[in-house]
Amino acid sequence: MEEKMEVKNEEGMEELLRQILEADKNEVKYAKRAAFFMMGLFVVFLVAAIIVIPKVVETLSNVNTAVVSAGETLKGADDAIENINKMSDSITKTSDNMNSMLTDNSESLTAAVEKMNSIDFEGLNSAITDLQDAVGPFADFMNRFK
Repeated sequence: MEEKMEVKNEEGMEELLRQILEADKNEVKYAKRAAFFMMGLFVVFLVAAIIVIPKVVETLSNVNTAVVSAGETLKGADDAIENINKMSDSITKTSDNMNSMLTDNSESLTAAVEKMNSIDFEGLNSAITDLQDAVGPFADFMNRFK
């Protein structure tokens, strides 16, 4: 009986080893497939990185250049606004000085305008015409000697 059990155990062991071997073969087959799939993914990511990274670096460089340029433009705008503020202050002071001068000299200006209004322009024009009539023949006579 012992012999029969041993034979059965050996046959059972062989069958068990065959099943384990078959399972191992299936696992190795799936592991190889997974390894090839992972290798493919690695290659795809590597190619994508090789293509994308230089473009990203170039884009970041362009963005950095644009930011620096924008900063310089803003500094120029700040300087221009400061100059405009100074010019506005100067214009305000000039206007205040002009108002002060007009206020201080308003009586003198009024008197000057009144004197200009009192001038007899018709009489002045008449005197000029008389002078022209009197001096005209003498001027003609002198022009003949040129």
